[in-house]
Amino acid sequence: MNPYLTVAALVLTAMLQSTVMPRVMVLGVHPDLMLLVVVSWSLLRGAQEGMLWALLGGIAVDLFSGAPFGVYTLSLLVVSFLSSLAQRNVFRLDLLIPVFVIPLATLVQNVIALALLWALRWPVDWGAGFTHVMFPAVLVNTVGMPFVYLALRALDRRVGREAIAW
Repeated sequence: MNPYLTVAALVLTAMLQSTVMPRVMVLGVHPDLMLLVVVSWSLLRGAQEGMLWALLGGIAVDLFSGAPFGVYTLSLLVVSFLSSLAQRNVFRLDLLIPVFVIPLATLVQNVIALALLWALRWPVDWGAGFTHVMFPAVLVNTVGMPFVYLALRALDRRVGREAIAW
């Protein structure tokens, strides 16, 4: 895939996450579009491309975020790497793998983000974070994952197996 198109797609995803997704509230949370995209791409293409998407997409989200720069990027990089461990050619076509991976990815990403905010001396309410944010986010992201994964699987098939290179 063309690297300029990749960057444009990830910046557009970050813009959608920052502007449109906050208006899409389900169970008090909004779907984490960038997380869904990065986990899907990590499952489809593996660690190298998934982590590149996590880095670029995370930086874009961090630029639009009010949180300390790098919190989202770092948590997304870890999740991308862990998600890519589930990527195997045998499972690439199986829709159940993404649905099973995204709940764990959502929890890991949120725990890392909260831990980083806590380490940076931001006020963090762990109890409310789990009950009012993380668990609803797991449900919302799990419902949204098949749609994002299927769209990116179609893109993956369209652009072929060429690696993203600079």
